[in-house]
Parts: sequence; C-alpha cells; structure tokens
Amino acid sequence: MNRVPFTPSGIALKQHELYGLDDNQLQLEATHLYANIVDWSMQHFILDDDQINWLNQQDDKFTVEFAMKVAKGISLRYDINIQFVGPDKPVPKSKNISARENEPYRSIDITVHKSDE
Repeated sequence: MNRVPFTPSGIALKQHELYGLDDNQLQLEATHLYANIVDWSMQHFILDDDQINWLNQQDDKFTVEFAMKVAKGISLRYDINIQFVGPDKPVPKSKNISARENEPYRSIDITVHKSDE
C-alpha cells in the first residue's frame, strides 16, 4: 500500500485504497490498526518526526479507545471524515482527538484540535 500525507485528501485516498481490498484483507488491516495504531499509521501515512513523537506520547487509554473506534469503522467500511481545527500548523499539539460513530450515516468523524501551546 502507498503512504499518503496525513491530510484530509490523503486520508480520503487511503480510505479508497483500503476499501478496494477484499473483506479478509481489510479485516487484517483493521486488526493491525487496532493492535498498534502508531505502527499502522507510520506504514500508511507520511508523518514527520513531530507527528510520530506526538503519537508515541499519547496515553494507553486514549490510544486504545481511538484505535478501537477507527478499526471498527474501517472494518465496516464507514466513511472517514477528518477535520483539523486550530492554528494553521502542521503538527497536532493537543490530544483532543475524538472518533465517533455517526450512525445511521456509517461514518467515523475525527477532529484533531491543534494548539500553539
């Protein structure tokens, strides 16, 4: 699979690539994401050192919950919507990321709150 930028358009490309897989291959991707979201993200997205460090610094509770919701949405082929909120900086500084299942519309909505602090 190709690595893509961690941007809304890059995530849309990744969704298209993932959802082109057969069900078994897609389930393997979702399982890998759930087991290690940092490793999965580094294999699928072009991340800079600050973004990788940010991912590695998140607490387990946050990482497990976030990975679980995104993996479930991917395995069910939900639309993935990502929005970056805050200053126009490339690195998310806040861990205020939420993933929510937006049923009945079959989408996962992710908001990344950025901060100067």
